[in-house]
Amino acid sequence: MNTPASTQALRLRENQLFLILTIVIGILAGLAAVLFTVAIEQTSHRLFGLAPSRLRLFAIPPLMSIVTGFLLARVFPDVRGSGVPQTEAAYHLSGGIIPGRVPFGKFLTGVLCIGSGHSMGREGPSVQIGAGLASVIGRWLRLPPQRVQELVPVGAAGALAAAFNTPVAAVLFALEEIIGDMNATLIGSTVVASVAAVIVERSILGNEPLFHVPTYRLVHPAELVAYAALGILGGAVSVLFSKLLLWLRGGFLRLPAWSKAFQPAIGGIVIGAVLVYSPAIMGVGYEYVDQALNGGLLLKTMAILCFLKLGATIVSYASGNAGGIFAPSLYIGAMAGGAVGMVVHRVAPFPTGDPGAYALVGMGTLFAGIIRAPMTSVFMIFEITQDYQILVPLMVANMLSFVISRHYQPVPVYHALLRQDGVHLPSPATSPQASVRTADQVMSTDMRFLSPDMSVEHAWRGAQERGDATYLVGTRDRLLGTLTRDQLEDLQATERASEPISSVVNEAFVHAHPDHPIDIVLDRLAESGGVLPVVSRTQARRVEGVITHDSLLNRRSGRSS
Repeated sequence: MNTPASTQALRLRENQLFLILTIVIGILAGLAAVLFTVAIEQTSHRLFGLAPSRLRLFAIPPLMSIVTGFLLARVFPDVRGSGVPQTEAAYHLSGGIIPGRVPFGKFLTGVLCIGSGHSMGREGPSVQIGAGLASVIGRWLRLPPQRVQELVPVGAAGALAAAFNTPVAAVLFALEEIIGDMNATLIGSTVVASVAAVIVERSILGNEPLFHVPTYRLVHPAELVAYAALGILGGAVSVLFSKLLLWLRGGFLRLPAWSKAFQPAIGGIVIGAVLVYSPAIMGVGYEYVDQALNGGLLLKTMAILCFLKLGATIVSYASGNAGGIFAPSLYIGAMAGGAVGMVVHRVAPFPTGDPGAYALVGMGTLFAGIIRAPMTSVFMIFEITQDYQILVPLMVANMLSFVISRHYQPVPVYHALLRQDGVHLPSPATSPQASVRTADQVMSTDMRFLSPDMSVEHAWRGAQERGDATYLVGTRDRLLGTLTRDQLEDLQATERASEPISSVVNEAFVHAHPDHPIDIVLDRLAESGGVLPVVSRTQARRVEGVITHDSLLNRRSGRSS
């Protein structure tokens, strides 16, 4: 029999072992991130050389995308894009389980995609690589499921800290974006992993900062107005980026399934054409960010690079290549901020700081608007500068950008990308307490579906016999949408009566997820017309059950459906 003292000693030993494992994972994640960075640089150098010809600039991205397209479609289908959304989904929905092929596949395809000139970043892939390594190690050691899940943000923070050389920002990113809780109990573990990873990174690559930033200061209080204008512009650009990315990616997703292996090459052709015009948008592009921070670019150059980087990143990501939007958001922000700084410097009737200060604030502003992690963006810029004087204008611009972006693009871009793939992450508002009843407790698994091939007229005749208010169209594994009795009645009297109901179904149906608390269920049931589908978070078209007024009453009275 375990005494309280022995239980406490056992728990202490377990925590000590977990701390040691955290350090080990931080070291391995740091090594992986450093190797990933070096591999990208070496691949780019070998593919393009020091002075690539126009033919090489145009041909390499699509040719390499044919190779990566095959790998992404047939061998590593779960490593497209950034890797941050997939890491969030693994943490929240899969108990932290990330297959072993994911970190390896992400490393390989990320090196080939970014190294071949695609306008994408290395930080997002590094996050997935670090999280994947942590998950594999946790399962290899046969840790309890909860511990495996806890290792995912630990590995992610370690890899990001090494990739960007900002340990504090990496911790905040893991809490703010991966976990979604700034008060998470894992803060100590993520700090340890980040510090271990940065020590590894600086031991190998040296203690050189990612950007060489001169000292900035707020020259005149009226400059805050200019920084506020930069925040508004940053919010508008963030919304434009997010909406165009989601729109174009949605278009690629609607293409036939057989074209999936060739879609990255479509993006490669566009990128090749852009590289012929401006090689400066190639890959990560931090060398040009450094120039913008130090006043080394002209106003026209920064404006053009801002526009080209935005478009090139959207095309690279939407076409299904492997790479992130972390670095491009900083690049676009630096160019937009630097351009604003030059305009302000020329026309302002008061003394102003160097345009580089605006470029620096612009980096944080676009990051806060696109990635939607405002605390991370503030501390990231502070870690780059080590200067408190930039914090006030940075917070003013960041908050305006964040508010504008959240208003016009309510769903953060990482979550919206997952929703396009049929994956819905839980939010704090939908996380139920232990004592609160949830959708899976009141739903019925007795469901009737209408065949999509059934005609409107046939469906209407059946509706007259059954008398239900709302009908599910499709199958349990593939719900196409819902139809109401009123819709069928209106359609059967028109020339569309002979059409299949799949052509008239409402695909944007109201639904719930199994973990939704009862108050959300009741609100959505009122909107649904009487039948509320309960769908999986990982596959939004798979039906777990339905909720009706009868199922609610039956569950409350204790009867099973």
